[in-house]
Amino acid sequence: MLDIESKMRKAFELSDLLYSREKDKLHSSLEKELSRISRESNLRGMFHSSIHVNNILDKRMEIINQLVNFRISQDIKEIIKISDVLTKEIYDELFRRAEQLINTQIDNLKLKMEKFCKRFPGPDSYLSLVNSRVTEERHKLISNAKREVDIFRKQSESNIQGKKISDEIIIAEQGRQLPSLDAWNKIKNEFDVSKHSFGRKIDFIKDEFKRKIIFRDVSNTYMLVENGFNKSAVILAGSIIEELLRLYLEYKNIHPPKDTFDEYIKLCESKGILKKGISKFSDSVRCFRNIVHLKNEKSPKYTISKAAAKNALSSIFIIINDF
Repeated sequence: MLDIESKMRKAFELSDLLYSREKDKLHSSLEKELSRISRESNLRGMFHSSIHVNNILDKRMEIINQLVNFRISQDIKEIIKISDVLTKEIYDELFRRAEQLINTQIDNLKLKMEKFCKRFPGPDSYLSLVNSRVTEERHKLISNAKREVDIFRKQSESNIQGKKISDEIIIAEQGRQLPSLDAWNKIKNEFDVSKHSFGRKIDFIKDEFKRKIIFRDVSNTYMLVENGFNKSAVILAGSIIEELLRLYLEYKNIHPPKDTFDEYIKLCESKGILKKGISKFSDSVRCFRNIVHLKNEKSPKYTISKAAAKNALSSIFIIINDF
C-alpha cells in the first residue's frame, strides 16, 4: 500500500508539473484575448453591457475548462503508468484533485469578475449575472469531472476482460505477425476505409492520446476477428462505438441524462445525429456485447460467430460516416 501511495504521489507530482506548464501557456494568451474583447466592445459602444461581461466570462471559462480537462486527462495518464490495478482511493483522489482545481479556479474567476464589474456604473446587476453564471459553471464542471472519472473507473473495472483481450491480441500478433499498419492496410482492402480517411471522420476528437487509442483498438478488433477471437472482437468494437458516441455528443455539447451506451444511442437518434437505421447498428453491437458478458454466457446459444464479429467491426465504419 505504501508503495502504491508513493508511486501515486510521484505520478501526481509529474502531472502537476505538466499542468503548471499548460496553465502558463494558456494564461499567457488569455490577457491578450481579454484586451481584444474589451477593445471590440468599446468600439461597438457596448463596453458597459451585459454582453461585454458575458464575453469576458466566457473567455475565462474557456480557459478553466481547458485546464480542468488537462488536469483530469494528465492525472489519468500518469496513474495508468504506475499501476494496472486501481483502487477506490485512487478514483476518489482523481476526483478530489479535479474538484479542488475547479473550486480554486471558479473562486478566482468570481473575484476577478467582481473586480471587473465594479468599474461599471450600477454594478449590482452585473454582479448578479456573474454570481448566477459562476454557480452554474461550477456545478457543470464538477458534474463533468465526476462523469469523466466514473467513465475511467468503468473502463478500468473491465480489466479482467480487458486482460483476456490483450492476451488474445498478443497471441494473434505472434501467430500472424500482424502489426497495426498491416491491419489498417487489410481494413482498407476489405472495408475501403483507410487509416487517413478514418482519422478525418473523427476530427472532432482533438485529444491525441484518445485518437491513438481508438486507432489502436480498431486495428486490434480486426486482428481479433481474423484470428477467431469473436467474443473479444465484439466487446472491443462495442467499447469503441460507445466511446465514439460519447465523444461526439460531448463535441456537440449534448449531455445525456445517464452515461450509458443505451442513452448515447437514444440521444444520437432523437437529436438526428444518427439516422434510425444507422443507430440500429450500434444498438445491435450493444446487445451482442451485453449477452457475451461472463455472467450472461450461460449456454452455447450465446456463442458469437465470425460473421457477427465482422459486422461489429464494420458497424464502427458505418456509424462514423453519419457524424
